[in-house]
Amino acid sequence: MGRMAAITNRHLFVLLARLALAGVFVTAALPKIEDPVAFAHSVDAFRVIDAGLSNWIALCLPWLELVLGIGILVPAIRRASGALIGLLLLLFITLHLSAWARGLDISCGCFGSETGHASADYRWLILRNLLLLGAVILVLKQDRRNNIKDSCS
Repeated sequence: MGRMAAITNRHLFVLLARLALAGVFVTAALPKIEDPVAFAHSVDAFRVIDAGLSNWIALCLPWLELVLGIGILVPAIRRASGALIGLLLLLFITLHLSAWARGLDISCGCFGSETGHASADYRWLILRNLLLLGAVILVLKQDRRNNIKDSCS
């Protein structure tokens, strides 16, 4: 009975991790889809690519985030979505570290254009993305366990 409860708790925890990832990525995507011009300005503020490319990123990245946010809930594409979310989170962490190291005081644009300009709290942004990355690892690890069990049966 104790083992069954542990399995159920683990599955519940993984489900909550998937739902959190989906919620964060869908919530982040929608305002950027609605206002790609403001998001392009946020992308430009990082000063790592030219303006032409930042416009394309502002148009494409939110749709990718939306698809991946939904995809993390769809069993057939959950692992691929999780892996791509993990790569995006590593990219976001790298961009925040770079902006912080260069002393840039920018709004990340993570959830669309924020009203007013608040100083970037890079520690929080990096910690948040590391926690989300941990959730991705948990989901991918559990899916791998499930695939191993399925192939052994």
